[in-house]
Amino acid sequence: MNATPRSMGRSRAIVALILGYFVVLAYATIANDPLAATVAELGFGVIAITVGAMLYEQATDPRSALAAAAGCLVAGGVLTFAAVLTRMATIDLLSSLFVFLGVGCYVYALWRAN
Repeated sequence: MNATPRSMGRSRAIVALILGYFVVLAYATIANDPLAATVAELGFGVIAITVGAMLYEQATDPRSALAAAAGCLVAGGVLTFAAVLTRMATIDLLSSLFVFLGVGCYVYALWRAN
């Protein structure tokens, strides 16, 4: 995989999002701040959708494990937004399951590539 300035910029942006997520999550946990917890949840959804979109761009076959990972991450991110809006535990659980499945598919795609 060739690193282009565009892909490096995206990678840095995702790393910044992830670091920001952990900072807000730590603050929400320490301060017991519900607004910060909501912002962290929304940040998690944004990260899942962003990573899923990047993986989809890299997928060469729409039926590959990489494309499945992308779809699961995007679905998990969208369901995270729905869980924040509705505060339904079932939707929150589904979003977590989709994100875990997406990460699992990504690990499987990496394993198969090597």
